[in-house]
Amino acid sequence: MRDVRKFIDIQRYVVEKLGVEDASEIELLFRLVWPFAEEYPAEWRRRRCLSSEEIIREMLEGYCYFGIRLDRKLVAVYKAKIEGDICLGEHLSIHPDYRGRGLAKAMYEHILRFARERGCVSVRVNILPTQIASVKIVKKYGFRKIKEYEQIPGMLVHLYEKIVGRDE
Repeated sequence: MRDVRKFIDIQRYVVEKLGVEDASEIELLFRLVWPFAEEYPAEWRRRRCLSSEEIIREMLEGYCYFGIRLDRKLVAVYKAKIEGDICLGEHLSIHPDYRGRGLAKAMYEHILRFARERGCVSVRVNILPTQIASVKIVKKYGFRKIKEYEQIPGMLVHLYEKIVGRDE
């Protein structure tokens, strides 16, 4: 019964597409999350704290931002960019007070649906190998590790991919 309740909980979250009018709220969430994500090098944490202007610029360059609001507050965000027939998901950020509620699962379900709707063949995400919870969730959703590399010097990541399109 517990697994059913978790599934229902995930389904009750509404993932919405965010726009330029949400940029300051996205910036605030990034500033609540990334400075304290100590598993990442300091340089990377600084890069993840995008300003409203940088967020808007990314939106105009083709990144789609998605989020979940609870109690009218933005508590989860990720961004996706389609390159050819691949959807790259990144920058998943969950408000520290709202972790452990299935928000990341809802976001992963959303990106898979988003990619299928856009005709993508696959979804790719980078995960730190030391982030056990993240590795567990991507494996649960059928992602496979396809590459290991340094995203920046000294930061090893694993690139995971899930086939979602034509050859699924």
